[in-house]
Amino acid sequence: MAKYKIDPEAPLIVLSVTMRGEDIEKKLDMALDTGATHTTIPWEVAEVLGYEPAVSEDRVTMVTASGVERVPLITLKSISVLGKDADNIQTIVHNLPEKSYVDGLL
Repeated sequence: MAKYKIDPEAPLIVLSVTMRGEDIEKKLDMALDTGATHTTIPWEVAEVLGYEPAVSEDRVTMVTASGVERVPLITLKSISVLGKDADNIQTIVHNLPEKSYVDGLL
């Protein structure tokens, strides 16, 4: 198992995560959000992985700084982080603010 040392002074815990679609994978830098209900990835990444969030019938309500939104929910084939794999991960598709410095939330 991979080891990760947490810097107690850092404002975020950022992890390198590999996301997998049917025939492609993509690495993302994601913030570990211990209060998040779902993993969150941007629209562009979902589409690169072969998903079509715009036509997803599954939607969830998400509270953001700008209000309440209904956002697509997709199921990723798998993710890998810190040497561990997980399959069939329900994931919200929503772009984070440009200056968030991470690609998504884990």
